[in-house]
Amino acid sequence: MSIQLIKKAVKALSANSELQPDILYIEGYLMGLGVALQPPLPSEWLEHLFGHYKLEHAKQLEAVMDFHTICFRKMIRDENALPKQCALSKTAPEESLGADKPLSLYCMGMLRALTWINTEHINAEQRQQLQWLKEILRGFTSYEQARREFDDEEQDFGKVLLKQRRMIPTYVANTAYAMRFADDMVEVLGEYGITDEEMLEQAHEAFNEMLEEVLDRDDEEAIADYDRLVMRFEENMITPEYVTENMGVFWKMHETRPYMMLRAKRAQLNLCYGKPEIAAEELQELLRLNPNDNQGNRYLLLNCFIVMQDWAQLRDCLGQLSECSTFTQAAHALMAYATEGDTAHSREAKRALKKYNSHFLKVATGQKRTKPCHDSYAPGSEEEVDFYLEAGGKKAWLSVEGSLFWLRQK
Repeated sequence: MSIQLIKKAVKALSANSELQPDILYIEGYLMGLGVALQPPLPSEWLEHLFGHYKLEHAKQLEAVMDFHTICFRKMIRDENALPKQCALSKTAPEESLGADKPLSLYCMGMLRALTWINTEHINAEQRQQLQWLKEILRGFTSYEQARREFDDEEQDFGKVLLKQRRMIPTYVANTAYAMRFADDMVEVLGEYGITDEEMLEQAHEAFNEMLEEVLDRDDEEAIADYDRLVMRFEENMITPEYVTENMGVFWKMHETRPYMMLRAKRAQLNLCYGKPEIAAEELQELLRLNPNDNQGNRYLLLNCFIVMQDWAQLRDCLGQLSECSTFTQAAHALMAYATEGDTAHSREAKRALKKYNSHFLKVATGQKRTKPCHDSYAPGSEEEVDFYLEAGGKKAWLSVEGSLFWLRQK
């Protein structure tokens, strides 16, 4: 069912209910439920939102649940932008904040949903974020309330109001994040008295689903999303003190792995979209955090140095690696050709690469396709070439003029 049809059915249910909330009030309420760590049961919030309601068609109730799912997913994905209707007029803000106006309705709905959060069962940081969110939402429930919350005699009130309106999604995101990830998730759930293993598993699954969706993105615009998520980790958990205390063992700590994965993918995208220096700096930091390099960041770093044509750092990096792999053999061969041209030494490096991995030539030059979606690879296999190309290998060969033509030569 399309979102338009879902909203139409939700409106029909509301019309047959005791409280008859507006659709934007409903959307604000459902988004507010997504902020809570442990939201109420549907049977509870349905009555809280609609009062007594008449269910003439089962599809209306199904639509409400579908709308709830859509809003929850938005919250998990950090898509907290308010609906377009919730605009604030620059010239007549008081008109945008009437009791029946979209912005006021949405904020009132979210505020009502936040009453489900028991402040006795959350920590100090979570209470602070929740308080700030409630204050900014309350300020947009009416023009008079906005004056009480935001008025600053030293600044133009209209400009202050517009600035605060733009900040609503940030306050929502910060509060939702604090509720879920400010502390170790199990500890936070424990503060609620939740010890049921199934509930813990569901919480972890929700986070993992969000992480998978983010890590699947390969577009350049995704870099900004990675920046925001990494920043939140560093604001709430990966503090300088935390880094100092746990330097060198980050991958051994399960709570840091999402952070490491986000940073590694961000480095990959920065290399892909022409920022190898930024990628290399990040990868070097990740290797300091986890010298054992369970993620294989060293391979992407080798290719960053090639794209940068920083042969001194590449030699140093290769000198520190005792392994023999497609990644190191290809780096040796490509560096030799880039710095010397077609010489006896570079041809010997090329032969060593082809001997180590007989599939490299055809896969790297597109003469042979491999099966996608490999989870692992064996040394010298086709799959290893795929992993190499994904780890900046393709970018590296394309950055050295004539290298692929040279690779084809015997």
